[in-house]
Amino acid sequence: MRYKLDFSPKFNVLSPSITGAIVSDSPHAVFAAWQPSMWPATPTAVDDKFVFTLKCIFEESMLGEISNVIADIQKSNGDLQHRGHVVAVALVCALEAIASYGYRGHHMMHFIKAHFRPDYHAHANRIYKIYRCSLVHSWNLFEASISPDNTKIKLDGNSLTLGLLDLFECLVAATEDFLEKLTYDVALQKNTLKKYKKLRSAARP
Repeated sequence: MRYKLDFSPKFNVLSPSITGAIVSDSPHAVFAAWQPSMWPATPTAVDDKFVFTLKCIFEESMLGEISNVIADIQKSNGDLQHRGHVVAVALVCALEAIASYGYRGHHMMHFIKAHFRPDYHAHANRIYKIYRCSLVHSWNLFEASISPDNTKIKLDGNSLTLGLLDLFECLVAATEDFLEKLTYDVALQKNTLKKYKKLRSAARP
């Protein structure tokens, strides 16, 4: 796999402020995944450099940060118990953000069906409603549950349940699959370039 995500520590001479902003007198272009104003200009077509740019954005400013939080919690607490909602909110927001690059309409549902492990496919529409919307707008879950481990997604009676670590692993694998397919899928390329251009043009230093 050409675009496998890597969450290992990386040497970086840039030292962002507490806001993440970077001030540099260097005449050379600087790329900082966490600062959209420093993202490269939108190319006319998808190429390896553009896909690698997206990989860095997803890897360093989204999923890598979630990976760090999970690792910190495990180190200090042993597992994700009593920290689950915080991680869950970050995961569903990252899922929605990444899905919005390549898909339109019910983009999270389309992304899950196209890139997630098959056992997630039948629940793709419900994941948006009972996880994403409930967590983001109401914090609590009312028609679903989460566990602090690798529990596979399943129906438990009328309630859907999933493990946060399993969701994270699936999201990482799905993001890698999306990046691979982006190299040749024309529809994904068109949508992703348009989304990237919109985000990049809105960025301020």
